[in-house]
Amino acid sequence: MYAKLISDDELKYAPYYLVVDNKIILNPQQQNYLNAGYKPVVYMPMPLSETDQDYVRTITEEENQITIAYALVENETDTVETSNDTTTS
Repeated sequence: MYAKLISDDELKYAPYYLVVDNKIILNPQQQNYLNAGYKPVVYMPMPLSETDQDYVRTITEEENQITIAYALVENETDTVETSNDTTTS
């Protein structure tokens, strides 16, 4: 799969055809996509998820590829301590 990085978190995926010099190229080859400015997209495996874990997607553009990876977001859980201790005097 090929794409262009539009913004920090948005990709524009390559179409199934390209228009080059007023000619339509059906089923473009790798070199056609590269010449049009698209880069191969490498998907890193998403870690196995446990209950109540959140992951954020990160997109990194390198010289000759775009990498999509996932990172665990550390959730700060606010725990409220309650006391059921009632004392009577």
